[in-house]
Amino acid sequence: MLQFILSVLTRARIAMEISKHLVDLVTNSFEALAKHILVLLIEDEDGYITLSVTDDGVGIKEEDVDKALAGEKAPRGNGLRLLSESAGAFRYGSDEAGSHVTATFTKPLLGKVGDALIVFWQEMNITVITLSATSPRGAFCFDSRLIGEKYGDRADIITMVKVREDVNYNLTNIFGGNKE
Repeated sequence: MLQFILSVLTRARIAMEISKHLVDLVTNSFEALAKHILVLLIEDEDGYITLSVTDDGVGIKEEDVDKALAGEKAPRGNGLRLLSESAGAFRYGSDEAGSHVTATFTKPLLGKVGDALIVFWQEMNITVITLSATSPRGAFCFDSRLIGEKYGDRADIITMVKVREDVNYNLTNIFGGNKE
């Protein structure tokens, strides 16, 4: 019985929404002192979604990445291991100029990416985050440098609600409305 419960919990963790992986990756970027983070979400004609995160942080040592992927607690947690286990394809690269992670998912749950973006502003001092999303149904781009111009005062909670709603709405539309 215990083994069954552990198996179910493992599958649940592996089937994490892309938005939760995004939170892990941006948290890693923040802890690596990144000031610029680029997030790409790309859906191909077959419904595969690729998540790509690139930052300008200090990077992570190759041996720490190997530990994380092997299930050992790495300096920044187990997010990379969970991501590599849930993705159909996974690549990671890092050096002193930053890190780049790419993961491709089959039939993924997108989750509430807009909610994840709000967490980044409330909890982290990130200068610039850009999110670019494309699918066969359309495209959407969010750039934190344009919050004031497009949504209002970035210190205002109403602005953050607008950002969250706009990002979630646009991503739901371009990814077909069934990826929540």
